[in-house]
Amino acid sequence: MNDRALPAADELAIRNLLARYVHFADAGELDAFASLFTEDGSWTRENTPPASQGGSGLPAETVRGRDGLKKMIEESIIARFDRKFRHQMTDVLIEPGNTPEEADGLCRALITDWRGGAGKIAMCARYRSRFVRTGDGWRFLSVSVHVLPE
Repeated sequence: MNDRALPAADELAIRNLLARYVHFADAGELDAFASLFTEDGSWTRENTPPASQGGSGLPAETVRGRDGLKKMIEESIIARFDRKFRHQMTDVLIEPGNTPEEADGLCRALITDWRGGAGKIAMCARYRSRFVRTGDGWRFLSVSVHVLPE
């Protein structure tokens, strides 16, 4: 963490990007979700606690590129979780990166599972993100997710 701050307009744009991420992922909107990333953007699941211990049961992996990101959402949010998981991002911290065109993000996510009726907390995760400014605005360069328990 550092004491530098992004211009308010950039931070707001990045926070809105993060909000779009969870809305598009949870809804299974493949193209909209993938468009939030750079062409070569990546998404990493760092660890894989079993569902019985608060994880997804999905393997640790890194997915690269928009086609891979769409496939990941299709195979997890749509096929496996029937679009009934919801991400609530909390404790969002956005900091400047190494250049004015880069930023870093850190937040926590509570992921609820609504399959089978009333929702319940399914997972808690730490998200680390790298953002870059493109001709189309801010985009994710990378997202890395670490799920509790360790």
